[in-house]
Amino acid sequence: MIRWNARLGLGCLALMLLLGASGCTYSTRNALPKHIKTIAVPVFQNKTYVEDYTRKIEVEVTEAVRAAFVQAGELKLANREDADLILEGEVTKMEREILRVDRYGDPAEVRLTIRARISIYDVKEARYWVKNQLVTNAEKKSESGVYNLRRGEHEELGREKGIEDLGRTIARRVTERWPEPERFNPEAEKKPEK
Repeated sequence: MIRWNARLGLGCLALMLLLGASGCTYSTRNALPKHIKTIAVPVFQNKTYVEDYTRKIEVEVTEAVRAAFVQAGELKLANREDADLILEGEVTKMEREILRVDRYGDPAEVRLTIRARISIYDVKEARYWVKNQLVTNAEKKSESGVYNLRRGEHEELGREKGIEDLGRTIARRVTERWPEPERFNPEAEKKPEK
């Protein structure tokens, strides 16, 4: 048993070294232009009042986005006046979807989907790279925002998980999906409001 585990460990190590040597490694750092080192994340706007107002969600989402950038380490947080990029956002909706019901027809498992729109402004280039792009917490993880009432979990838990996942999704969207300059949207080149 010990010999088999040692062989498996050596095999995995050899595979990782082979992949690294063959250039198959993946890095998000190359996705950002070289002049982009810092980002400002002003407090998101809360637009949930259109259907179902969700108090303080804009502050929670902003904190989650900032934490995701700090954790990833790709970009440093900066004030709006000193940043290379400005990430503007608004939380538009928090939807509740019943995934399962109990034998009495009451909700047993619920998913919260938090929807936001983001715009990314490149200060040096003086233009938007992304304008009003929809982002949700469930893009990468279908279980994001899910809480189970039968296990005694409450909506607050689903909200916390969903907001954290939304923060990570937005940070990835900024660092991994950077568009080529020729793909600018000419209608989106207006400067952000101060």
